[in-house]
Amino acid sequence: MKMKRWRGLKALVQDVVDHGATAVEGVHRRTAAVPFRLLRKIRPLDAPVRRIHALHDLALSSSYAMVRLANRVVGKTVDVALDVLEKRSGDARIRDVPPPASLPPSTH
Repeated sequence: MKMKRWRGLKALVQDVVDHGATAVEGVHRRTAAVPFRLLRKIRPLDAPVRRIHALHDLALSSSYAMVRLANRVVGKTVDVALDVLEKRSGDARIRDVPPPASLPPSTH
């Protein structure tokens, strides 16, 4: 039962990191858009600011995608570690079971 709790906790943390990164990415994108939008109103800056904004958004998307990817990799690593612990725990339980009592010698 303990492993089930650890797996549940791992899933919860992974979900929080994934959704949190997505939410923060959205806030970051919307916040950064404001100065870009203002700068684009200056005609000579429109084209370069548009390109810089596109590069910014690409870097932003890539960064948060890497956070989510690292989250998945860490999650898979924790799954493997929990599998190993669960197997060892199961093996220990099997080893801890005392062998059956020896039968008395047959009188036949």
